[in-house]
Amino acid sequence: MTLRRKTLLVLAVTAAVTALLTSATDLLAEHRAEERIVARATRGLRPDGPVHADLTTPFAGLRTLGGEVGDVEVSAEGVHRQHASMDVTVRLDDVTTDGDSAGGTATAVVGYDQVTRRLGTSGNGLRAGGRAGDLILTGSAGRLGLPVTVRATLSTTPHALTITPTTVSILGRSVAVTDLAGLPGASALREELTPRTVPVGALPHGVALTSAQAADDGLVLGFSIPAGPTPNTAGKTV
Repeated sequence: MTLRRKTLLVLAVTAAVTALLTSATDLLAEHRAEERIVARATRGLRPDGPVHADLTTPFAGLRTLGGEVGDVEVSAEGVHRQHASMDVTVRLDDVTTDGDSAGGTATAVVGYDQVTRRLGTSGNGLRAGGRAGDLILTGSAGRLGLPVTVRATLSTTPHALTITPTTVSILGRSVAVTDLAGLPGASALREELTPRTVPVGALPHGVALTSAQAADDGLVLGFSIPAGPTPNTAGKTV
């Protein structure tokens, strides 16, 4: 083997070892950062289920040595808020070790059993579900307790969710809710299907409700998170 080939081989091996050590150091730092984020999220959210954290920016572990974390995704199952249990996922951009970020988004999935109880529809015999993004209420309603299927649209303000029934199917006939008042004996049902606004309070400062969608597995609420200190964070994040 010539000297040149030996030199190239040594350089190649050195580069490979350096890359391996760098990757190992990065993974070690990343693992420690994720553990700290999970610990802080667990203390703040106190969920019934597990908490997971992922640093999604390349070389996130090494970035922590310079005071940066990068993009972070945290998920927690069984978070209790406003007498409801939900699964929460938070995505933050450009997080620093001091607890600041460039903002981000969050989603909360609320099971339909929780939605039914929160709306108080269970006493009326109606159960909540989802179809094509709309909220569907099925069961019995009105004085006669006839089986009905109600389709409702969802709209939001920064701190409230409004559910507006649009159509009702009864005895094989679909009728707009606004037309119920003109049908004999349907006035009581019309009163039951007035729009309902549910406040979404106790949000961290600057966090706002931005969307609501009735998915197959539950009601999905979307939130925006402003830039600055991460919500419910005091001191360092990692």
